[in-house]
Amino acid sequence: MADIISNVFNENDEFSAPILSDNECAEELQYQEVLAASLEIFNLHMSTTQIEESPESSQGFCEICMETKATNEMFKLENCSRHSFCTDCIAQYVQFMIQDHIFSVTCPGLKCCATIEPVYCKSIIPENVFEKWQGGLSESSLLECEKFYCPYKDCSELLIYDHDQGIIECICPVCHRLLCAACGVPWHTGLDCDKFQNDEKNREDDLKVEELASSSKWMKCPHCKHIVQKADGCIHITCWCGSQFCYICGETWSENHWRCQISE
Repeated sequence: MADIISNVFNENDEFSAPILSDNECAEELQYQEVLAASLEIFNLHMSTTQIEESPESSQGFCEICMETKATNEMFKLENCSRHSFCTDCIAQYVQFMIQDHIFSVTCPGLKCCATIEPVYCKSIIPENVFEKWQGGLSESSLLECEKFYCPYKDCSELLIYDHDQGIIECICPVCHRLLCAACGVPWHTGLDCDKFQNDEKNREDDLKVEELASSSKWMKCPHCKHIVQKADGCIHITCWCGSQFCYICGETWSENHWRCQISE
């Protein structure tokens, strides 16, 4: 064995190592640094992946309360993968929306239109909120022209008017009183819908004029009931119907009414 070693590494033989230039040394050193950095990044990526895949240590970030929460505290948005929120914040958000009668609830993320379905929130919101949400969605799905409310204030039940059937005289299924589905009012006996709606419009116009006359202090003729506006002159008014009255008190004219002008 000694002879073999002696033959291989003869002490008289010169052992020569490869000699590298400065440039080659610099390249070798740079290569080693890149390799070490790549290995460090790989190890960091592997450790992060293991943490994310571990159910015990996985976490999520809520964009509403800005807190880090455990995965079991996070709400899963079925229609949105870009935003994340905790269950408590989504529950409060949904309740606020329903209280404001906003039944088409969307993701609270900025400019996000992804819808939140009631079925996914049933377990995290009160039952009465869930029922109101469901009812609101059902009501919103009806066309505006197909729904109306019972005109009797002590009922106000939501009803559906089927235009195709052409039935206008009907009975409310809740309060059992007669109403007109086309006009949305208690049944107008003796009047068709066109006549009734025209009378209603005239009545509304008359009320507007009455309000304007009252605020402007115009007077009404005691005989023909027409409203008179005095531009100038005295308080002794002669209406187009021939009746004379006092513009101050509105009563039929007499000489005693000059005292109204004095008291004015």
